[in-house]
Amino acid sequence: MQVREILSSLKDPDPRRRRNAWNAVERMKDDNLFPLIKSRLYLRSLLWNSLEGIREDAWSHLDLLVYLNVKGIERTLKARSDTIKWSAWQRVNLLVEKGIVDWGYIYSVRDSYWRLLKSRYPTIRKKAWKLFQKLVKEGIFTEKDKPRYMNLLKAEKASIRVMAWKNELSTRLFSKEELRNILPYLQELTKEDSKVKLEAEKIIHELS
Repeated sequence: MQVREILSSLKDPDPRRRRNAWNAVERMKDDNLFPLIKSRLYLRSLLWNSLEGIREDAWSHLDLLVYLNVKGIERTLKARSDTIKWSAWQRVNLLVEKGIVDWGYIYSVRDSYWRLLKSRYPTIRKKAWKLFQKLVKEGIFTEKDKPRYMNLLKAEKASIRVMAWKNELSTRLFSKEELRNILPYLQELTKEDSKVKLEAEKIIHELS
């Protein structure tokens, strides 16, 4: 395949063709590096692709992007799309490990993470909350973020509100006294029969 065809195939919907193209790109790294250097912006753009498979393939070749000194990878942490943003945040440790960013930078862009905690995609939302606990331990989210977290403890959407309360049992950003003062927001979730009601009752029991 010609270089242009190889690069174009990195966006092919067919996983097999993409795999072959990436294998060819890896060989080019050793034999013909110049076309890849000229295509660094194109390779970076794959991290923003709307098709998950294309995006994940690009992330799986992060070492190559680092080798080519591709700049701006960290901007994915602030992407507008939840799916693109989550692809980056779930690899936050890897981004630090590869020297693309440091924890100071992660702290500086932490505001972009809140949207993931109330994402319209349930799978992303659930995974983002799980990672949130680790980010609290890393000191990325601290007591300074309590006002933003408070909004989630009072969120209009029941599934988001109960998830925020559930995770507070682990993150411990608020004192028990602070939680008791806003307990009616949790108790409100027990008024209608649902999975949320069961979760809320369990949390109330653990808080008592």
